[in-house]
Amino acid sequence: MDWSYSDGENRIPTKTLVMYVLFLALDILIIISELIIGRVDQLLLSVPTSVLLLIAIISDRKVAHVPPMLILLMVFTLLVVVISNEFREEHAYISMFSSLLTGVCLMLMGEIVVYTMMHSSPEREQNNKRFVYLTGFSIAMTVLLLMFVAQVAYYHFTNTSGFEIWVITTYVIYSIIGALITAFLSELGLDSWIINSGFNRRMEAYNGGAYSNDRAKEEALAIIASGESEKLEFKSTITTNIQTGENDKRMEKAVLKTIVAFLNTTGGILMIGVADDGSIYGVDEKEFDSRDKMNLHFTHMISSKIGEEFFPYISFRVIDMEEGKAIIRVDCARSKKPVFLKDGKTEEFYVRSGPSSVMLTGSNLVNYVKNNSFKDRQSIIRSVINEFEE
Repeated sequence: MDWSYSDGENRIPTKTLVMYVLFLALDILIIISELIIGRVDQLLLSVPTSVLLLIAIISDRKVAHVPPMLILLMVFTLLVVVISNEFREEHAYISMFSSLLTGVCLMLMGEIVVYTMMHSSPEREQNNKRFVYLTGFSIAMTVLLLMFVAQVAYYHFTNTSGFEIWVITTYVIYSIIGALITAFLSELGLDSWIINSGFNRRMEAYNGGAYSNDRAKEEALAIIASGESEKLEFKSTITTNIQTGENDKRMEKAVLKTIVAFLNTTGGILMIGVADDGSIYGVDEKEFDSRDKMNLHFTHMISSKIGEEFFPYISFRVIDMEEGKAIIRVDCARSKKPVFLKDGKTEEFYVRSGPSSVMLTGSNLVNYVKNNSFKDRQSIIRSVINEFEE
């Protein structure tokens, strides 16, 4: 039985897709109503929001991953902008607040674009925060400038009465301030929170739908009985070396290496707390103060060594087994972009070959990433294995 993900299962969950479609319909309705009444103030945010929604609905992460939290924030900001336009004279602070939020959204959108560009190429540096902020800010300001010029040109050529350029200028100035504040907050972890929030995981869970521990245990035992393969691997612990009984970072790397290999190949399942022969060893939960602390540690391992933007392709849960033991089931879907394991200042690229994870480097890595042919990719992996055996 094949326990891996099929391509169909890699799509956005239905509840999230429905939410995106409703948001897009609302956004289009706002754009149409703006044009009908001869006002384009809200296009500054409604147009970028529509673009992000279309990317999220159509691309399904093939082009970019747009966090649901960002979309929700942009839709909320758009509604605030609509309200502020109706009560601009009576409540100026609402207009200022909406302007600041617009800058926040545009800056975050710029950062997402930068992260997407960086992870589309294995040669790019992944951790250059200054590059991310400067480029993200440049993208945000470009969108802001284009929409500012479009609004001024529209009102000028339509001879709209009551139009005052200082109103749009003030909006732009506050948006710039909002973008600068966002860059500062991103340094403190705002962008990480936007990408790695619990809301995102719930909205993007691949195997959504709660089910009982008994059912999860039954399913896990059936999977384990099939034995290790290209899409299934066992690891006894997260951090503990069973030979020495001590914490060993090499154990963590072995776990992360398998996850990266699954993401880069065709997906798969990692069972932590299971010995190579399929016996239930039990994950080293006692090494942590609580199960929540163990989950947080595992989450931090993934975010710091693989990257938060790949959480949508990963889901895990702790399953209670017999004799007070527990295992962690980690489900990995195939990533649309190359995934690297950060090891100090270096980055390593792994793929699956049979029941093993193989590291690719140099020209083999470049050829593998650029080649979409399954047959050619397998040939590259075999050549690496043959070189290693020789």
